[in-house]
Amino acid sequence: MSIANVSRFIRPPDLSAAVAAVHGGAIPVSGGTDLMLHPPVRATDLVDLTALPLSGIERYGGGVRIGATTTLTAILLDPGVAAIGDGVIATMLIEVGSPLLRNRATIGGHLARGRLSDVIPVLLALDATITWNDGSGHTQSLAAFYREGRHRSPIIITAVTIPQPPTRSGSAFRKFTRTAFELAILNCACRVDLGDGGAIAAARVVIGETPAVAASVNDVEVHLVGRPLTSEVILAASRMAAAAVPARSDERGSAEYRRALAEVLVRRCLTEIAERLS
Repeated sequence: MSIANVSRFIRPPDLSAAVAAVHGGAIPVSGGTDLMLHPPVRATDLVDLTALPLSGIERYGGGVRIGATTTLTAILLDPGVAAIGDGVIATMLIEVGSPLLRNRATIGGHLARGRLSDVIPVLLALDATITWNDGSGHTQSLAAFYREGRHRSPIIITAVTIPQPPTRSGSAFRKFTRTAFELAILNCACRVDLGDGGAIAAARVVIGETPAVAASVNDVEVHLVGRPLTSEVILAASRMAAAAVPARSDERGSAEYRRALAEVLVRRCLTEIAERLS
């Protein structure tokens, strides 16, 4: 990033001052990894969120609350996070970028991007909520946060909360990429909760890098509820996902290729969950 494009580097005394700076056009920065890739095109103020008490991981009722300036490495190494959803968060994070990137990148900055993410599908599948401030505090589901385009507003994300899934629940994450450090051409996170009779009580099937921000494939989730997680049900669900996924073409892959990948990744995720819950 050219220093010529940075007018001021603001270290706010509190969250209110940070929000005021963002409302004035400043860019919030914590790890700064995304800013290095996409520097401002004109003179811009930066506001340093690491000066605020927004880092750390707290456990509650089996779940966790993660402060926005917590690094991806700290999340990856936390035993409380590892205990959630069959360790699906740690399984995913170990494949995100490089160790050096994870040492700098923060969860709040990553979620603020609203794009190019392996993290978002997993958090959506786990029904995460996000807390943000625009002058007052707000908490809503992560799904609603992206659906309403809140990440495009002048706000500061302060935390993300991930609940512990029910006892009879399984989660899985898969992605397809050319090399270990490249962005996924498509990714998928699934969660299945079983009811007392063994039928599916709730399901989440989330597909990302379509190449839009990840979102649930609602038709597939509705199809799964009330059915047993058999190979026949999994096959039907994966074919539905391929037909329903809002895939588009870009320089990394065609829409047709992404639809084919969606069928494979959904089938593999659900099969992995079925084997774990059997």
